[in-house]
Amino acid sequence: MPGTQKVAERRFLIAIRESFIALLPFLFVNSLMALILALVDVWQPQWQQYAFYTWLREFGIVLFSFFPLMAMLSLSFHFAKYLNISAVVVASLSISALIALHIHVHGVSIDSESFSQFFGDPRAVIIPIVMAYSLQFVMSIERLQILTSTSLSGYLKQHLNMLLPLIICFIVVTSSVWMVSELAQNILEPFVQQLAGAGLFSQVFFRVLVTHILWCFGVHGDNAYLLVVGVDNGLQQVFPALTIAQFMDLFVLFGGSGATLSLLIAIFIAAEDRNAINVARISLPFSLFNINEILIYGLPIIFNPRLVLPFVLVPCLNMLIGYFAVEHGFIAFTGQGFPWVTPTILNGLIAGQGLSVVILQLILIALGVVIYLPFVKRSNLISSVNSIDATMIKRVQLQHDIDKIAEQNYSQKQQQSIEHNRNLEKTMKEVLNGELLLYYQPKVDVEHNVAVGFEALLRLKNSEGNVVGPYFIEEFDQAGYSNLIDTFVINRLAEDMLKWHNSNFFPKVSLNLNPNNIIDEAIQTLLFEKLGQYAESIEIELLESAFMIDFERIESCIKRLRDAGFVILLDDFGTGFSSISLLSKVKIDGIKLDRTLLENIVNPKGRTLYSHTCMLCQSLGFSLIAEGVETTEEAKFVKLAGVDYVQGWLYAKALPREEAKRYMILSQQLGTSSAVVKQ
Repeated sequence: MPGTQKVAERRFLIAIRESFIALLPFLFVNSLMALILALVDVWQPQWQQYAFYTWLREFGIVLFSFFPLMAMLSLSFHFAKYLNISAVVVASLSISALIALHIHVHGVSIDSESFSQFFGDPRAVIIPIVMAYSLQFVMSIERLQILTSTSLSGYLKQHLNMLLPLIICFIVVTSSVWMVSELAQNILEPFVQQLAGAGLFSQVFFRVLVTHILWCFGVHGDNAYLLVVGVDNGLQQVFPALTIAQFMDLFVLFGGSGATLSLLIAIFIAAEDRNAINVARISLPFSLFNINEILIYGLPIIFNPRLVLPFVLVPCLNMLIGYFAVEHGFIAFTGQGFPWVTPTILNGLIAGQGLSVVILQLILIALGVVIYLPFVKRSNLISSVNSIDATMIKRVQLQHDIDKIAEQNYSQKQQQSIEHNRNLEKTMKEVLNGELLLYYQPKVDVEHNVAVGFEALLRLKNSEGNVVGPYFIEEFDQAGYSNLIDTFVINRLAEDMLKWHNSNFFPKVSLNLNPNNIIDEAIQTLLFEKLGQYAESIEIELLESAFMIDFERIESCIKRLRDAGFVILLDDFGTGFSSISLLSKVKIDGIKLDRTLLENIVNPKGRTLYSHTCMLCQSLGFSLIAEGVETTEEAKFVKLAGVDYVQGWLYAKALPREEAKRYMILSQQLGTSSAVVKQ
């Protein structure tokens, strides 16, 4: 279903976003350490001899090598949260699968080198996502549920029932990832060998393309590229006095992977989301020195379909234009080296002869801004609902004190949104596993005290065999599925009317239609096809809100229905604020007085309001039906007030088709009171 698909897509994006927002403090510290060390290498190289510098450098290298593992844990937690499964189980399975992929069958235990490969494995980002969805799917298979006893704790039963799904998911996911990895290696190996013999242009373009595609999947592009190719050819000269690494820094990676300096400028120019601008501001000092992990994981860019295309396209285009310019001699270089953290423009002044490099850099940055702008304008970069999690701003800015109330409010709204989506999926499952029914509540003629017709009411027979009211209608309406309900009611009523007519029983029946569906051509056509032959016996009840959608179209629809013989009633009169003025405009046959008006007759003002409302409606020529009559006192009052027909539990609740028929026949023979006794 489209609604379910949207829920799943939104849940995926929220889980991705929150997973990497949770890692921002870690990324912030690593970026800060990398920047400090790089600046020391450039401006204070003599400090490299100090023990503290050595310790800081090694600490930073080891700490960042743990990022895939931390990403695995964060992804496990957040996907488990939104898929309503155990985070501990997902994390345990994911780590176990990754370890299994690094165990070799030669009796060799995992050593420090293996651990280094383990922590740097790019599959650590993919495995928890696949594992979470696999576990959710396998757990939904009822045959795998070992325990069904209600005497056990629900929490205990849930985790014990994970035994078989856990084993199945571990085997399936680990095997699948291994097979895909082997297949990819076999496919890429000859391609890599062929690439090694190709020209520098092909090598550079392939490197730019692959690294940025890998970044889009949460994998450190450069590190993963080296795992595939096996050698870093960054020091190889692509042109005289210019290495591949220098070419990338000068013309491709402005601000870091994805040429995100252009993205930052586009955000400052066109973004309407203030939270995206805040992330851009936080990232700017680091991006100036070509460190952009905060921006990549903070927006995020990874797994974000809104930004994947420009993130890959801009650097590839930069590479092509830069390569063309250098190859055709438009730019010359001094041969002067510069570290990778040297800001854009400054590195162009150092490496280029004259201003030609700087001019080309400015042109490429501007071109990147133009490409990023439509994507920044078209959608919110951070999320589709409300504002970004206040926790992200709090952690990234470190010392900035975020209002705790705002953070709680956002978390509450986020949880409510996810909870609503869960309830919708649960409700859909309950309806699909049950059986929709149409019951009929008798409508009694007050003057003669006999049943003269029914109101068709929807009911659900759930999987346990109990018949319950249509609690799901509001959720279906909000999800856009109200037409399915109305279609069922019309079809079932047509079947029941045919059976009644075949047995020489000819009741009048009213049915409720969703306000949005009455102007739907398909629903109108269905009404004429299925119930047109019974039109004079069919009353269509419309809520006042129907006339607020498009009054002229509603009036046109009503005219068409009345011309065909259908009777039109205004339902739940008295619950709206503009009902009185509406009576002078609409062309309807009758009015149903809502029970809320009747509840107030316990006081004099309430009785006066009810009586005068009846007088007004009668003077305008409308028939009157009182809803919700539950006591004999209420029945006497509405009769004196001039009501023509009544419905309510005093007479009967909604009944199945045959019981409703028997009730009406008995009431016409013996009176309503006797019919109630017989039921």
